[in-house]
Amino acid sequence: MDQRLEDAALIIPAILPKGFHHKDMNKVDLSKQQDLAITLALSEYTRRSDIVYLYTLILRDNEILYTSSSASDTELNANKLAFNYFEYYDDAAPDIAAIFKQNQSQIHESRDKWGDFRSILIPIKAGDGRVYIVGADLSIGHIDTLLNETLYYTLIVSALFLLFACPLFVVLCLEPRRQVKILAKKVTKQTSKLVESEAKLTSIFEYSPVGIFHYDHNGIIQKTNKRFEEILDSDRDTLIGFNMLELLEETELLNMVQQSLQGKVSVYEGPYTSVSGQRFMHLQANFVPLYSSSGEIEGGIGVYNDTTEIQRSTANLKKLSMVVEYSPESILITDINGIIEYVNPKFTAITGFTAAEVFGKKANVFRSKDTSDRVYKNMWATILSGQEWRGELKNCKKNGELFWAQVCIVPVTNDGVITHFIGIQADVTEARIASQKISYQATHDMLTGLINRYEFERLLAQSITSAQHDTTHVLCFLDLDQFKIINDTCGHMAGDELLRQLGLLLAENIKPQDTLARLGGDEFAILMTQCGLAQAEKTAQNILELIANFQFMWEKNIFSIGASIGLAEINSQTKNTTEILIGVDSACYAAKDLGRNRIHIYHAEDELLAKRDGEFRWVNELKYALNENRFELYAQPIVSLSDPSQKRIYEVLLRLRTRSGDIVPPGAFLPAAERYNLSNAIDRWVVDHTFAWMEQHFQQLDDVDHLAINLSGASLGSNTLLNHIMQQITLHNLPPSMLKFEITETAAISNLRDATLFIKTLSEFGCQFALDDFGSGLSSFAYLKNLPVCTLKIDGMFVKDILDDPIDEAMVKSINDIGHVMGMKTIAEFVENDAIRQRLQDMGVDFAQGYGIGKPAPIDDILQPQRAGDVYNPTENLKAQAIN
Repeated sequence: MDQRLEDAALIIPAILPKGFHHKDMNKVDLSKQQDLAITLALSEYTRRSDIVYLYTLILRDNEILYTSSSASDTELNANKLAFNYFEYYDDAAPDIAAIFKQNQSQIHESRDKWGDFRSILIPIKAGDGRVYIVGADLSIGHIDTLLNETLYYTLIVSALFLLFACPLFVVLCLEPRRQVKILAKKVTKQTSKLVESEAKLTSIFEYSPVGIFHYDHNGIIQKTNKRFEEILDSDRDTLIGFNMLELLEETELLNMVQQSLQGKVSVYEGPYTSVSGQRFMHLQANFVPLYSSSGEIEGGIGVYNDTTEIQRSTANLKKLSMVVEYSPESILITDINGIIEYVNPKFTAITGFTAAEVFGKKANVFRSKDTSDRVYKNMWATILSGQEWRGELKNCKKNGELFWAQVCIVPVTNDGVITHFIGIQADVTEARIASQKISYQATHDMLTGLINRYEFERLLAQSITSAQHDTTHVLCFLDLDQFKIINDTCGHMAGDELLRQLGLLLAENIKPQDTLARLGGDEFAILMTQCGLAQAEKTAQNILELIANFQFMWEKNIFSIGASIGLAEINSQTKNTTEILIGVDSACYAAKDLGRNRIHIYHAEDELLAKRDGEFRWVNELKYALNENRFELYAQPIVSLSDPSQKRIYEVLLRLRTRSGDIVPPGAFLPAAERYNLSNAIDRWVVDHTFAWMEQHFQQLDDVDHLAINLSGASLGSNTLLNHIMQQITLHNLPPSMLKFEITETAAISNLRDATLFIKTLSEFGCQFALDDFGSGLSSFAYLKNLPVCTLKIDGMFVKDILDDPIDEAMVKSINDIGHVMGMKTIAEFVENDAIRQRLQDMGVDFAQGYGIGKPAPIDDILQPQRAGDVYNPTENLKAQAIN
């Protein structure tokens, strides 16, 4: 066998073109047509010489490369010829590289993805001294067949030898003794070789990695090897003498044994159960007829191979291939140099480049100039070190359109050597735009475009810190006079337009280093940095004159307004934002009390301000309400947009009944409560009275899923209230799952660490949490990831105009999609009519709340569902639409 391999390998240089191998040979030296011609020439020789593969190898840059190779009949018939010239030998054994260094031939057996082979590798020197390897492979299975043939041939030769030994002995007796001795030595040597050859064949047979057995012309097993016994889960004593023609139960295998005894080669591939019934496998079985020297069939050879793992790997590979092919993410595979070898359909869908357009090109074909070289250098340094790289890149589509891609690149290694890179990218352009908008909204007032209270207080805190180092600033608080008249007379649209115009006017008349913000309603603030009171007062006076001279026109009507301004100096004595805001707010209201359209400067010893501080009407009103139980609980329904049969949900709301008997909504008194630290006490009142009401009417709440209770930002940092809530749940024997607590986005961010702990503790206790007004102040989706909430309430400022404003509609859709991706349910607020509800339902929003669903009503109305806020009924609503 080895001689046959050697002869075949050494014939290769004669088949290859003259001067084929040389030191400067390059990948582009040979065309595909030339490579195919060489492949066909080598393949023709393998068919004539009974060799499986012939090939040549070179060593370049410590990598083993094919420079030529034959192809099997299967590959030729299936037209699956690879381009062999300079192709990497991925499964090369380590000892192949040693052949180049040692310059010695080597015979070895190996297993790779093409099968089990016995190979010879011979180093050859080209004309210019270039060393290359010629190689020839024989299939182990084919060798086994040849060895069996050789074994029987050897036995026949031995018999013939002994047959002629006797007359030879007579002849030798007549020869001189010296000739006898010489001949005896030759016989002994030849016999020793035969014994040695038989021992080798027996060893190969016995320790073959596949199961082999021999059966006679009656189908009776005569000989088995160890692997065959392992596959059948049986022993040699049981198998020897087994009559397959009479006892074999597997019909298909029996037919193949019979076919082999008729001279046909048969192959079985499929499921198989061992003799013991304990092993289940995927079997590949070959049955080959065995001929005598006279050409008669005298039995057969069977070869069993357990291919279970191969089949499992193939199935897994097919599954993985389908996952990649149908992945919702763009996937591409490159070689070590970044040359694209594969892209999936999603890559084409995102970039516009087809597979044919990018194959063989570098992956930077869609790189844009908007991403810096530093980013790419960092990326390459990371992946070439064998590490995964993640980041965002601004790439370019085929049509020139830029898009943001979230990219992950993973190195693929073989025996520790990087061979390929897998790149996964998702188009996050829309999400990035939405995030940028939300980030902008977190710091800006959407009406005027000025920074909002949240961002202003952050900058104010920085100014207070800087003022501790002998630097002074001035805070200016401006409240419009007569704004309410315009707003009530002409409507909110007029009021909004007035605020926009006034914001522009103020922005144009302050210094570049100063900061202008709209704090809410008709209140503005200016942070005058590195400024004294005298200078600030002059600026404030100019602003008063600007506003006094400003004329607002609405529907041919001209309006004049005024303003009251409070000033407060920020210096080393200023403690915090709350203190300075209270002081400047007091100064502003003092200016109003003194006649409006004027400036008042805050001083701690100012008697007027001290009196003003004691006259804030809401502080006394709220304290009185807490002491006298003047608060009242209301509820507003929340309905499912997809399942009308779902249990009812309500949000618990708060109203204040004043001493005069008026019902006041929370928007009027909660800002004062938060500013003067009364919100925690109000939250406790709501919790206690809601829980008590639920316990009292629990039997009537069977069809209520849960009630949602609002908590202020101050409560999120209160361990006392946290413990109190859990105690009250236990005291009133309420299921925690019936309780959901709502916190505003801004409050959660302002107290992120406390909020996270508060939410986590009550969530583990069994309660639910919702993030209210989402989109109104969130500066990054990173905050959302850190808050363990289960529900996202989309701010009504986006919902109410989704029918007319495509940006608001996109925002609602983005927030809904993000919520769902994070496993959260979504609730849309401010659902005022059926058209908005239908649009939300089409988007996939889970729940809706608003006047179009049901109005707030006293909490006792929950006990009478037909009155509880006139809850929206989808079925009845559709009937009404059909009638109208």
